[in-house]
Amino acid sequence: MPRISHDQKQFYKAKIRGLLARDHKMTQRAIQERLKEEGLDIDRTYLGSLVNAIYVERTKRADTMMLNYALAAFEDTMTEVVRVAWSIATDPSARKQDRVAALREIREAHKDVFEKLFDAGVFERKLGTLDAVVRNTPLAPERKKVIQDVFQNWGLIPPQLDGGTTKPTTSP
Repeated sequence: MPRISHDQKQFYKAKIRGLLARDHKMTQRAIQERLKEEGLDIDRTYLGSLVNAIYVERTKRADTMMLNYALAAFEDTMTEVVRVAWSIATDPSARKQDRVAALREIREAHKDVFEKLFDAGVFERKLGTLDAVVRNTPLAPERKKVIQDVFQNWGLIPPQLDGGTTKPTTSP
């Protein structure tokens, strides 16, 4: 069988995805027959590898979605902890030790969130090595967006408007 180009493979996968989107329980034999009706004759073993690749992609997307939900819930909880801690830390009538404890909680909450993000793979940790090439290369746009969203959610940088300018912040 001749080598199939990447574009051709993506075309086949798109056609198979379309069929599976309409009927999730469609067998590989039925997919092969439907594709043959459309003028695409694909070997059954190659078709099986494409279908399996599609299932792997779906599984990864589902895992990523579950991870995002769990991270979002954790961040919401930590945001609430930080909000209450800031109200204690800025209360002029609070005891000094209460303020210190509140500031410690804020620091710990931020540390915990960043640890979870490291564990989730949002950031890469290279302990004990210095990799200047990685540090000097720009981030991929999707990775930059994830990091920027996290920083905005935590109030480390102000939210951006559509034009690229920052929104005016209002202090309570």
